[in-house]
Amino acid sequence: VEGSLARWGHPHYLRTHNAIRKKVEKEIGRKLYNTYFYDRFYFAGNQLLNHIDRDACEISVSVHISTNLPEPEKHWPIKIKTPDTYTDDKKTAVLVPGMERSVVLQSGDGLIYKGSERPHWRDPMPTPKKKWFSKDETEYYYHQIFFHYVLQDGERAHYAWDRGG
Repeated sequence: VEGSLARWGHPHYLRTHNAIRKKVEKEIGRKLYNTYFYDRFYFAGNQLLNHIDRDACEISVSVHISTNLPEPEKHWPIKIKTPDTYTDDKKTAVLVPGMERSVVLQSGDGLIYKGSERPHWRDPMPTPKKKWFSKDETEYYYHQIFFHYVLQDGERAHYAWDRGG
């Protein structure tokens, strides 16, 4: 994301990567391998383009850490497209197109999704309006961490870098 700041594999979040994996395993009833994680600081105007992640992001968890945007209940949503429903197993024609869903995460909330299968994005981060006579020079930010995993018994298991417990 142009203009944002990202850190890959910061050691401070390694234990959290493992702890979240265990919680997700309990929720989905399947074992996971860690792949990678990184945190990102978004700033006013930054946009996450509509995309599907690489195979190492079979199961993804986006956790909102903090923000200084005003009105926390109106934070910047992440958007995800639900799966299409097809007329047959060969997926030759769409019967019902998937829908765009949006989720607003409060600090400490996380969203679990299939990063390598579901298109997801964020519109440009809002820039709160400042009064023309204000000396406020606040740089607004939104901090989140992306934790990624693959299913141990899945076709993407070979992307795991940590096959320990």
